[in-house]
This record gives sequence, C-alpha cells and structure tokens, in this order.
Amino acid sequence: MKTCWKKLTMIAVALAAFSASALAEDGVTNDTIVIGAYGPLSGPSSGLGLGARAGLELAVEQINSAGGVNGRKLAVIFEDDAFSPSKALAAVKKLVEQDKVFMIFGLSGSNPTVGTLNYVKDLKIPNYFSIASAPQVTHPFNRYFFRGTANESSRYGELYSEFITQFLQLKRVAILSGVDENGKNEGDNLAKYLDKWYGIKPVMRAELKIGDKDFTPQLLQAKAADPDIIALTTAAPEASIIIRQGRELGIKQPFFGGGSTVDNVVIANDGFVAEGFMGPWSVPLFPDSQHPDMVKFREAWSKRNPNAPKGRPNLFDLWAYGDTYVIAEGLKRAGPDLTREKFIDALETIDNYRVSEVASPRTFTSWHHIGSSKARILGVLGQHWVPLAWDPERTSEIFDDLRKH
Repeated sequence: MKTCWKKLTMIAVALAAFSASALAEDGVTNDTIVIGAYGPLSGPSSGLGLGARAGLELAVEQINSAGGVNGRKLAVIFEDDAFSPSKALAAVKKLVEQDKVFMIFGLSGSNPTVGTLNYVKDLKIPNYFSIASAPQVTHPFNRYFFRGTANESSRYGELYSEFITQFLQLKRVAILSGVDENGKNEGDNLAKYLDKWYGIKPVMRAELKIGDKDFTPQLLQAKAADPDIIALTTAAPEASIIIRQGRELGIKQPFFGGGSTVDNVVIANDGFVAEGFMGPWSVPLFPDSQHPDMVKFREAWSKRNPNAPKGRPNLFDLWAYGDTYVIAEGLKRAGPDLTREKFIDALETIDNYRVSEVASPRTFTSWHHIGSSKARILGVLGQHWVPLAWDPERTSEIFDDLRKH
C-alpha cells in the first residue's frame, strides 16, 4: 500500500510540474523576466537606438538594484534593426521565436516599427512602443499594443499648427519633411491641421532623406517661396545640417523642428547658428534643467556612460528610461503570478504615472493605449533649450476618434 501511495504521489508531482511548465509564460522564470527590445544601434539613425538602449539599461540597473519586480530581476535582449523595416522584423521574430521573450519593447522609429506590426498583431504578446509616432501603432486599437512617451503623429500636427498660427501668428509655412514614416506623417499632419483648423496651405513642401548631408536644393526652394517659417519634420542630425546650410544660404526665417529634433546635438553641432530654433518636447523638464530630478538623472546616466559622444543624454535616453519604469510598474501591479494577460490588465490601470519629473505622466485605459498626448515647445536661447510660455488650447481629436470605436 505504501509503495502504491508513493508511486501515486510521484505521478501527481510530475503532473503538477508538467502542468505548471505548460502554463508558464515565455520569458518568465522564478527569478527573471526577459524583455526583448530593438532599435537602431548602427547606421544614420544610431543616435536614436543608442540613446534608447542607454536609458533602458540605466532604468533596468536601478530597478534590479532596488530588488527587481515582485522578486524577479529584469533581463533585456536588445537587437539592432539598423533603422530597417526588414531587419526590425527579423529582430522581432528572433526575440519571439528563438529567445522566447515575455514582451517586446519597441525602441525604434516609425519605419522599422511599422515593419513589425503585421507579424506581432495577432500573437497576443505585449508590445510597448516608446518612440514610434506612426498611427498604425494605436490605430486600429489592439489590446496588446501600447504607445509610451511619443505623441501620435496626428497630435504633433495639431500642436505644430496651433503653435505656429496662434502663438507665433505666422501664416506662410514651408515644410521640409522626411520620406521616412515618421517625417512624412508629421509633415502630412502639419499640412492637414493647418488647412483643417486654420484654412492655411503650405507655401511649399520638399522631401528629405535620413543620412543625407546636402539639403541645398530643398532650401533654395524654400527660400524662393518666401515663407514666414520653415518646419523641419525630420531627425536631429539632419535638422542641424539644414539649419546651418540655411543660414549659409541667407535664409533668415525661423526654423521649427519636429518631435525628434529637440536634441542637444543640434546645439553641439551648430553652436550659435542654432539660436532661435524651436521644437516640441514631450517631458516636463527641458534637457539641461537644473531641477533636482534631472540633475540626478544626468549624474546617474553620466556615471554609467563616461565616454558618451556630445549631445548626450538625448531625448531618446529619457523616453526609454521613463517607459522602462512604466513597464516595471505594470509588471509589479500584475503580481507575482505573472502572465501576459495580467500584465495587459495591469497596464490599463496606469493613471498619471511617472517615475519622476524627468518623465511625462502616462495614462492607459481599456479603450485607449496612448500614454501621453502632451508636449511643450522649447527654443534655443544662449546655447540652452528653454521652454516657451505657451500651452495648447485645443484638445486632441485622437481620443474622440478612439471613443467612437
């Protein structure tokens, strides 16, 4: 009888172990949660990915040093997508199929990110996107997709058009926009809301490519159109070249940059030529603020990155840093019995959460997964980014559209 009972006990234990193993989530062990991330670590947009990775790694180091999440440490596998949609797709496939990660953390621009969406949209794996502003990330609504710091491109169009026409009181707008997903979307939405809300059409528009070094043809077209202001919906390295070349060509009109251009690299590259340049900033504190939270962040970041290039930390360091803490908060709220579904449910309870003043508050609900729609405008004055005394009056149409669906 004892032998029979012992065998039954062993069978029961084995079945329980098999059941627990079968039900366990990929990327979750007793002591670790594995997050898969991707972004450009090489190529002309490497500043984006290197910044995002550094911000992510700093946050993970701090979170793990404080005990991790519900007794588990965070581990990250980061893949280089070289700002290529095909390489981003290959990276995500590897993370899902080979590395068996718990979730995907998208730390790339819109072009590469959009290249992954068809693959991940039906996998029921959480995808948290920190940087990509492409509308496809959150339209149509997908329970497993979340947008963090970056505003959606439609919101950028709303903000830019209101600031230029209502605060600056300017009407003749030239647009130089990237041909990549992010630059094109921001340029399209600026043109859309200039017309829709204020009855203004751009006086000219020309396209740019990331990685180009000479923008003379586009700038000569802009100069000939005699605009009141030139909007640059592109990335910071290209914006810094355009500003410098524009001044060399005798263009005196102000330049206004898109969501990826408010970066210390512009000041570092252009010096006093950058004076007066303006653009949106999506966190409460400006880059070289002396607020204690920003000082603490910069000191911790610099200690971890002692030989960083000029212009760092940048906005991508900050964005990824803040969003890593949002993810950790969601994991914490999901509890020790972690599953992907519990994590999604937990993220949807995030309301006005941020780790400190270096991050914008994030809010998610069961019907919208857009963490933030806020931004302020900064300008370069005396070789520093300073905030302009402007707050938008119009609310976003994005949430009205999401409520309908």
